[in-house]
Amino acid sequence: MKNHISALITIAVMVATVALPSCNFSFSVGSGDNDSIADSTATTDTLWNDSVQTVFFDTHFGATAQEVVDNFSQYGLILLENLSDDDALVFGHKSDYYNFGGMLWVNLTVNMNNGKFYNISFYNPRDTKEEAMADFNNVVANVEKKYKLMDFDPKDSTIYLFKRAYTKSHYIAGVVCYSYKDDENNTCYTTSLDYTDTDLQNQPPADL
Repeated sequence: MKNHISALITIAVMVATVALPSCNFSFSVGSGDNDSIADSTATTDTLWNDSVQTVFFDTHFGATAQEVVDNFSQYGLILLENLSDDDALVFGHKSDYYNFGGMLWVNLTVNMNNGKFYNISFYNPRDTKEEAMADFNNVVANVEKKYKLMDFDPKDSTIYLFKRAYTKSHYIAGVVCYSYKDDENNTCYTTSLDYTDTDLQNQPPADL
């Protein structure tokens, strides 16, 4: 289970990493296999959004871990302490599913930098790629009611579908369909919805 969650966290951090787009842009980060991921050249002008969501379960980006835990608990989200650490808070729910954005989700991870909340990822694990891709299309249909999304094409065979909502500020959102390995090296599939404050994400470590 720990490796399963670690794989999801690794992907969430990768998805959050971004360079603001222009007509040509790229990024590279370490994946779970420590390979570099570089996206292809953008072929269309960037679609800009005025804003994307920055408050989740009454908790704004920049909140402390304790604030996240306290606020999320009011919505039935339970911190899984054995799977969490200073960099990533993993939440379960008292029910099998919980609602966010008019959609049902199974898992939730909050990523922290310098003790501050900068990224949130909602997940729906599936048994097959086809089920995950169907989820992706459903999530995109819902998200596109609020935001203009752009196709994003990282050079990674484990990422099947990827769309992003860009703003000219430091907030982005993304919908991703991808595969990963579980504890027993089985291939699993999921769709995630991610929101990121890139300013907080990119802050250097605080002085000791």
